Formats: sequence, C-alpha cells, structure tokens
Amino acid sequence: ILGRVLFQQDLLVYLSMALALILWFILFKTRLGISVRSVGEDPATSDALGVNVYRTRYLCVLLGGALAGLAGAHLSVAYAPAWTEGMTAGRGWVIVGLTIFSMWLPHRALLGAYLFGGVEALQYALQPLGFSPQLLGMLPYIFAVVVLLVGTRETIRRRLGAPAALGVPYARGEK
Repeated sequence: ILGRVLFQQDLLVYLSMALALILWFILFKTRLGISVRSVGEDPATSDALGVNVYRTRYLCVLLGGALAGLAGAHLSVAYAPAWTEGMTAGRGWVIVGLTIFSMWLPHRALLGAYLFGGVEALQYALQPLGFSPQLLGMLPYIFAVVVLLVGTRETIRRRLGAPAALGVPYARGEK
C-alpha cells in the first residue's frame, strides 16, 4: 500500500513536497524570507529599512499566480488528463481556506493539502459502503467556508498569525 502511495505518483507530487520544504527554508531562514514576512507585517517599516515593498509584493503575487497556474496544469494534465469547462469546480476557494487553516506556514499547507485531497479521494472508497459521494465531495468546500468565516474575524486572524498588512494597500509615506 505504501509503495503505491509513495512511489507511483507523478513528478508534480514530489515537486510539491520539495517546494514546501524549500519555501519554508526561504521564508524562515533567509534574508529574502525576512523581507517577505516584514512586508506582510508592516510595509512602512520595511520600506524605511530599504526593502522595496512594491517589488516584493508583486514578486510574491507573481509567484503565487505561477504556482496556481502549475496547480491548474497538473489538474488538466496529470489528475484528469483532459480539459473541460469548470473543471476546477471552485477548488480555488478551498486553497484560500487551506491557507488560513495552515496558518500561513508552507509545511502545514502541504499537510493540509494532502488532508483535503484525502477527503476528496475518500468519497470513492466510501461510496460502496452507502455514503453519499455528493456529501463527501462537499466536505472540503464546507470546511473551507467554515475556516473562512472563522478566520476572517480580527481576533482570530491575530491569533492564527495572519500578516497584519494582509489585504491592506500600501502607499509610500502613509501610515
């Protein structure tokens, strides 16, 4: 059972594991990571220390978009080797919930992603036992909605470790 799970996956599965470890290392052990995290916490202070806030934010958004595109490519090339309209079926919202669930930590995001994927795969295993596949298919989305509802409260956001400047536009010279 473990041989199939661990050694019969496509390249992107192994790349995702390595990428989570690499991104954790970059975010928490390098100067670049300190800059990225400081821009998320207090862009004005980061700017005063010489960090280009605009460039850092744009590069992070571009990297996030590239990774989302890679996920979409994996979905249509390896997961279900065909392209159909609406094939993502709202999985982007699951990723937003997963980000909050993981407390903005790459290694927790990796574990959460495989947890969500396991719940999605579980629907096919439990269907012969009489469980509704539609209900099981909804579980990741329900969990994402609950996480989003709870995670958007300001006190919860601070407790979860959300970046203080998350979603706040930055204009140089304003505080």
